[in-house]
Amino acid sequence: MLRHLALAVFATAALAQAAAAATITFIVPLDGYQEVNGGGTPGQGDPDGSGTATLMIDDVTNTISWSIVTSNIVLPPSGAHIHNAAAGVNGSVRVDFSGQLSGSGLVDADLATLLLNPTQWYVNIHNSVYPAGAIRGQLGTPVPEPASLALLALAASPFALARRRRGYRVASRLDS
Repeated sequence: MLRHLALAVFATAALAQAAAAATITFIVPLDGYQEVNGGGTPGQGDPDGSGTATLMIDDVTNTISWSIVTSNIVLPPSGAHIHNAAAGVNGSVRVDFSGQLSGSGLVDADLATLLLNPTQWYVNIHNSVYPAGAIRGQLGTPVPEPASLALLALAASPFALARRRRGYRVASRLDS
């Protein structure tokens, strides 16, 4: 049992080291209703517009790769970026995609701040019809990475082994 526990601790430490540098992924639904005016009134964007932004942030290099798919809005976009503000509030542009709906390798120090509290950030797309914003989406909880799930399973394995072994001992005593 002690050997299993030592192995689990070693493996957990190894995975934790690998998990120290991670790509954090956000999948953000976008729509026109989330666009607000200066007073916080929703529904200021394109009523038919929607989309999904997939953001992948490297937490060590502070780089981002993104892919934004839109539907029912006029293209090309006149702006595509990430703002810092809570839902229902407009905020300043902090990460600018230069109107590009996809890209990678963009370095921005604000990404480290975004990762501390992602729900205080939003993605939005502007166009010629809705210059203040056609569609918007608030960031939420990141998508779990497979390495994180493996780390959780590995951390729980000593407890499962101990319970299994204890159950075996009880069954052995009952058989005697």
